[in-house]
Amino acid sequence: MFLQTLSLLNFRSYPSLSVSFPPGGALFEGLNGTGKTNVLEAIHVLCTGRSQRGAARGDMIMHGQDSAFIEGEFCGSAAAIGFSRDKKVVMKRDGVDIRSYSEWFGERPVVSFGTNDLDLVYGPPETRRRFLDMLICQIDRAYLAALAAYRKSMACRNALLGKSSDSALFDIYEQAMAENASILVFKRSEAIEELQKYLSGYYAEISGEGENAMLEYAPKIKQKISNLNTIYEWQNVYLNTLSESRSRDAELMFTSRGPHRDDLRFLMNGRLAKSYASQGQCRSFALSLKLGSVLLMERRREGGMIFLVDDAVSELDPERTSRVYPLLEGRGQIFIATPRCHVKLGDGVMKCVVEPGKVTSL
Repeated sequence: MFLQTLSLLNFRSYPSLSVSFPPGGALFEGLNGTGKTNVLEAIHVLCTGRSQRGAARGDMIMHGQDSAFIEGEFCGSAAAIGFSRDKKVVMKRDGVDIRSYSEWFGERPVVSFGTNDLDLVYGPPETRRRFLDMLICQIDRAYLAALAAYRKSMACRNALLGKSSDSALFDIYEQAMAENASILVFKRSEAIEELQKYLSGYYAEISGEGENAMLEYAPKIKQKISNLNTIYEWQNVYLNTLSESRSRDAELMFTSRGPHRDDLRFLMNGRLAKSYASQGQCRSFALSLKLGSVLLMERRREGGMIFLVDDAVSELDPERTSRVYPLLEGRGQIFIATPRCHVKLGDGVMKCVVEPGKVTSL
């Protein structure tokens, strides 16, 4: 799978744009503020329905316009998504309407690198959960369904907190939450165990094998995860946890424990990376994590993927930078946005110059 054509209408800084790509992808060079990142964002939205920058759809609509539209051809399969300021969304696959994101999500796997990837190390837990959920949802439909069901049941439970003492109602929603939470955490644990192997290998290549990077899962429960071996054991733990925390949650007015509160711990040479590692080390950690996620997706599903790189290595030292680009090439279709690329790329990557509202291939 690769993106053959991309068409934009009133998206960000582009009133209209149409560009074709080779299987190897494209390098977008241009001054800051010319719209390089906007092209990558459009590709990400086309693949997932979401901005890799976490932007609201209304913010991606060109100033002065009421709606935006993105369309792409993927090896003979067409995809299109449009959205308006009044929050209407239209998604189509080969001209047929798609009713839910669960049908849309994961068909066109994508991994995004950006300068804000340091937030994976330094940022709040929700940033790391979002990364993990995005990764696993693209390789596992059961995880995507469990995540949606868990959030729906939790919203119902939260609506009862502080307003109802009907234990039967709480039991219904907590049972559903526990069933789906067990699926989420069990699959997260499996993915992280595999991801750790890839991450440590890539970090050794990027850093010159001088440091040791580790990834650990940190669920928001009292039970030690090493004592939980089956999905049914996870389910029982969460059911008991929800029941025990009902009174406290009623005071807080939200569910305080569960996979929606879990975190990842990044360790550098056995110490917490965000506290002890340099910014260059943490950026290398984030790059290794993304590269590891690519390999995980390759092992779990068939077909190629799309790789978006937005100035991701601009703040690394030259020695580390020289090791990064070779690791990206050959992993799928690559789209790179940078003011100027100082590393030689393969002939299969199309070179483009980006000017305000315009993309020109060389």
